[in-house]
Amino acid sequence: MQLILPELVIQKLVIGKNKVSQKVIKSETINIDSIKVKKGYTIVISNNIEYCLVIKPENTPEKYEYAIKVNKQATEPRLINGNIKLRKWVKHPLNKQCSTSDVVASWDNQFTFLEEIPNKQNGLREPQIACLYSILSHLKISNDIATAVMPTGTGKTETMLSTLIVNKCNKLLVIVPSDALRTQLEKKFLELGLLKQFNLISEKCIPPFVGILKERFKSSTDLTNFIDCSNVIITTMPLLSGFTEKHLNILNDKLSYTFIDEAHHIEATSWKRVKNKIKDCKIIQFTATPFRNDQQRIDGKIIFNFSLRKAQEQGYFKPINFEPIREYDPNKADKVIADKAVGILKNDLQNGYNHFLMARCKSKKRSEEVYQHYKIYTDLNPVVIHSDTPKKQEVLKRIVNGEHKIVVAVNMLGEGFDLPQLKIAAFHDIRKSLPITLQFAGRFTRTSIDSKLGNASFIANLADVDTEDELSELYSQDADWNILLSSASEENINEQVDFHGFIDGFQNIKNSSIPFQNIRFAMSSEVYKNSGNKFDLSKFNKGIKNYNNLEYCFHDIDNKTNTLVLITAQKTDITWVNYKEVYSLNWRLIVCYYDVETKLLFIHSSDKGFYKSVAEAILFDKQIPINKKDIFKSFYNIDRRSLQNVGLKEYLNHHIRFRMLVGSDIEEAISVIDKQKGERAFAFGNGYENGEKVSLGCSYKGRVWSYQQGDLRQFISWAKNIAYKLVDENIDPDEILKDCLIPKFVNIFPNSNPIRVDWDEQILQNPLIIETQNGNYTNHLLSMEIEKIHNKNSIEFSIVTPNEKINLEYQIFQDKDNNAAYRIFNKSQITSNISFKGKKWDIEEFFNYYPVRVWFADGSSICGYEYVELKQIIKPYPTEKLLTWDWSGVDLSKESQKVSPLEKDSIQYHVIQKLKKDNYDIIYDDDGSGEIADVITIKEYNDKIAIELYHLKYAKSGNINKRIDNFYEVCGQAQKSVHWKHEKGSKFFEHLLKRKSKASNGKERSRIEQGTEQDLERLLRISKNSKPMVFDIYIVQPSLSKLDVSNDIMMLLGVTDNYLKDIAGINLQVIVSP
Repeated sequence: MQLILPELVIQKLVIGKNKVSQKVIKSETINIDSIKVKKGYTIVISNNIEYCLVIKPENTPEKYEYAIKVNKQATEPRLINGNIKLRKWVKHPLNKQCSTSDVVASWDNQFTFLEEIPNKQNGLREPQIACLYSILSHLKISNDIATAVMPTGTGKTETMLSTLIVNKCNKLLVIVPSDALRTQLEKKFLELGLLKQFNLISEKCIPPFVGILKERFKSSTDLTNFIDCSNVIITTMPLLSGFTEKHLNILNDKLSYTFIDEAHHIEATSWKRVKNKIKDCKIIQFTATPFRNDQQRIDGKIIFNFSLRKAQEQGYFKPINFEPIREYDPNKADKVIADKAVGILKNDLQNGYNHFLMARCKSKKRSEEVYQHYKIYTDLNPVVIHSDTPKKQEVLKRIVNGEHKIVVAVNMLGEGFDLPQLKIAAFHDIRKSLPITLQFAGRFTRTSIDSKLGNASFIANLADVDTEDELSELYSQDADWNILLSSASEENINEQVDFHGFIDGFQNIKNSSIPFQNIRFAMSSEVYKNSGNKFDLSKFNKGIKNYNNLEYCFHDIDNKTNTLVLITAQKTDITWVNYKEVYSLNWRLIVCYYDVETKLLFIHSSDKGFYKSVAEAILFDKQIPINKKDIFKSFYNIDRRSLQNVGLKEYLNHHIRFRMLVGSDIEEAISVIDKQKGERAFAFGNGYENGEKVSLGCSYKGRVWSYQQGDLRQFISWAKNIAYKLVDENIDPDEILKDCLIPKFVNIFPNSNPIRVDWDEQILQNPLIIETQNGNYTNHLLSMEIEKIHNKNSIEFSIVTPNEKINLEYQIFQDKDNNAAYRIFNKSQITSNISFKGKKWDIEEFFNYYPVRVWFADGSSICGYEYVELKQIIKPYPTEKLLTWDWSGVDLSKESQKVSPLEKDSIQYHVIQKLKKDNYDIIYDDDGSGEIADVITIKEYNDKIAIELYHLKYAKSGNINKRIDNFYEVCGQAQKSVHWKHEKGSKFFEHLLKRKSKASNGKERSRIEQGTEQDLERLLRISKNSKPMVFDIYIVQPSLSKLDVSNDIMMLLGVTDNYLKDIAGINLQVIVSP
């Protein structure tokens, strides 16, 4: 038979809701050896100790040291049946008066630094004992604010308790972010956590008097008494920040130490005022991440940082499976997330894991909305909880007891719960909650319930822009998330595998303070030629002045790729103070790559300095600069080169003048160089190389640069490409500038037919919304079309939405000062606004700031009043390349198959049916405003994803003819679609997923003609990094017969083919009639 003894808690002081308590002993269970029932009381004997159970305390015999008040006479049957309630201690030998000073004195030399030996000996874990030593060291030598970073689950609270005892903190203030965490820490400090159970402190240690501060004091006397009666005071930052100046000063005068728990929750403004007032306290901040919830770094010197990587290596974390969904309709996203999360929960439960599901929401309103999607799972007893939940404490108790398998909560982890079973996190609102939630769910608890817990899972909507932002922020805060966060649904990403294989070549990478996988920099370099045959990257330090005096130095060499990475930090004086202890650090990255084949050394430096001395050291003084003109060979093979600026050295009567020319003035620079009256100093521009958009700059001093950013491996690839050009003797650097596209200012449109109109390039890279009285439309629902040519000064175009056309007129003219000018104005009766980059514009205001670009049949284009004409000679499209299909039964005047019923004699229906005979993974009907193409096919291969875009056009007269106007629009559509080659693969597939339903006149059908939505999801995932996307573009115009073509049509097709090749490396295919 057993008996549960009550705990012994001494209430030392109560002022309103504030109290000071001391828990002398915890509740414990004893075995009853014998029972003696006396008149008025009962004696229970256990392990030779006699416990007197009395109804009335005054009836307790004097001789008994242990006496407990009960509800009724404790007879043996009543004790056996559990009908006796032990209310409180009447007598106990430890129930004696002591002061706060007596408590602290009892801790002297009573702590044992005992380290845990798994499965053999309880004690402090490695992060706990290491952090404890760091704190003790800091407290001895510094008064500065210190921060200890300990990931969730590594034992932060026991570290605080150990610090309290070892350091004998006589007056300690503990600040927490929430009421619930205050309650949780109260229990921990009253009982000193696991310190006694693990034999870290002796029985002589008296537990502290713990003050719980729940409301402000009315008088300074009350506050002073409260502090005097307490060893530890626990409160929240919101309450503390409301203290008067006078009361904060009292805290500063009487307290010695301050611990801030969950410091990442503390807002900067709240903390700043309190911190300034308790400046005489020694402050230690404890946090799971060095970033506050407002994404700013926590202040204070980081004296201990236990990395997430170490936490996993030592078993404090399990892998976390990322189970993404992708739903673009916000009205459907919550249900999809809920269904996915519940499916994972049910699967875990079937596998014997006692897991709970937590659905995180940003507000009370959102939690109630989200709860509607979970309440149908009655077998899992879902519950919603937030600050206004009725009988909240009862709900919390039921959650802790495991009565609810699904919890819909607002910032529940901020409540301070210790729920190891919360292993499934469904993020309905992800903002600012990801890192801590993942740490909480992924932790390994090392308790008796471990065998019933599996790996954590989290579910989020990748179609939500916040999700991508939060994942990016997660990785940027701590590179170890790359290892901890696995995606069960993601396939292996070859790009990452290749990069990690490259990184493995560096032998000392683990010693770097900066993770190599996080290093990204602009592609720029000095280039040196090795006139000898020897090189030694390890000699670099001889070329860096005062190398041994640098504050920080790290270098590593990969001999396989001949790459050196050097990271340094140098002290620099602060100009406004003459004090050596105050300085800043100037960090610098240097990457050296030596290309053996070309004997060229590339040196990148983040400070853009010149490192000729490093080249001298590495190349044994055999370096020679690249020829001033040869550096401009770097522009070779870049199609449609457009120079943004050119630097010119002009020779004028023995003087040298430097000038920078931009825009149309570049033509003057080329003329000066041609006449040998000057020399190019530098040039910068952009274009297309092998179908990819590139930017490039060159300087006669031997520097090459680009706006492109990349990692170490990408830098080597970029340098190799430059190297081969620089040593190629067949490239003439003098011809490089002559072929550049140079804008001219004009006040009339060219004498060529406009074939397409397109957004400013910035618009294609960013989301945009057009708002009209009929609805709001994002990019993927919008198209632009040429409507008519009014005259040589005016072109009308339209923006097409699913519900209307907005007509605008684009005019260019000569202003009153005889300068070229343009304007765009709204001709329609539709009031329209455009939201772009956080600003709302009137549609006219927008297009006059971001003018459209109009492309013409001869390949030229105009944007604003800047006209760009092709310099190269365009050849007609070869007639023999035309592909012929049989169009029997097709009405050539019908282009679209519509929605329901399908137009089975249309060109589109015929094309789709013919394509279905081939083995495509996806055939997609993208017809309509915002389309990529009328028909899209997708086929996955081992090494690529092949995409075919089919642009269709009906015959204007409904029969076979040689009308060139049958080709203007379709050639423009083919040219416009080429920009998808340069978009992220994810954006392409997101476009298709957003538009998966085709609707017209109240009827709707799937656009996916072959394959499934799940196939698109899978292709989206692997397109991100795994496989390249290879495009083919088709024009389908059955109005042309291969046997009877016109030169104008073939020239227009030749211009389109040339554009696709230059811009994207894509060959044009044209399907016509026999």
